[in-house]
Amino acid sequence: MRSVRLFGLPLAVVLAGVLGGLCYGLLKSPTYTATAYVLVVSKSASGSTASDFAQAYVRLAPLRETLAWSGAPLPDTALAQAADHIHASATSGVPMIELTGTAGTPRQAASFANTAADALVRYSRAHQQDTGVVATLMTRAGVPLSPSSPDLPFDLAVGAAAGVLLAVLAVVARAVRRGTIPAHERPARRTVTAPGSAAGAPEERETGGDPHDQHTGEGECTTRPPTRSSSGPGPTGSPSPRT
Repeated sequence: MRSVRLFGLPLAVVLAGVLGGLCYGLLKSPTYTATAYVLVVSKSASGSTASDFAQAYVRLAPLRETLAWSGAPLPDTALAQAADHIHASATSGVPMIELTGTAGTPRQAASFANTAADALVRYSRAHQQDTGVVATLMTRAGVPLSPSSPDLPFDLAVGAAAGVLLAVLAVVARAVRRGTIPAHERPARRTVTAPGSAAGAPEERETGGDPHDQHTGEGECTTRPPTRSSSGPGPTGSPSPRT
């Protein structure tokens, strides 16, 4: 029973985290990702021009004005909403653009990526006299075979990590509430010196014993002897002698 009280709550919290990650991985709608690649080529000898225009085309690729140049049909969605399914990126210094399409089905994900790549190639060719560069399709996006998310092992690991963290916090909170913090982590106790006692000597109090006893400041117990009168009758009732 003691083991259950000590470890029952932390184990329950960790198990709840694992079950939460499992439910998320099983119930979340799958998302598929497909990627196409476009290379920007400069007509001049300078390679930096192509890299600079690649960075500019990254910002233009998801726009609906650029997507309107595509000759490929878009999935069943509005042109304004298509930008939410397309992500463009490029590495600095490399004139290669990565166009990623995401959707709830594999074919739609590939369609978004290929539509964005075709639109960017057509747009660059229409403006190559002004820019001096042209975009060329390197790789078309293929239909993905498996969803990119959710990732069940990753979701289970995240849920377990969250459960362990909450379990540690619960154990610490219970230890603080019960006052079972280790001695080296407790605040230092202060010693109060009673007034009139020796310098640096702490006040000591004792309980028990004769209530008529009086205790000195050093903890010694003394009893006062009865006082005797110098006048009056003596023990036998005779008057005391005169001096």
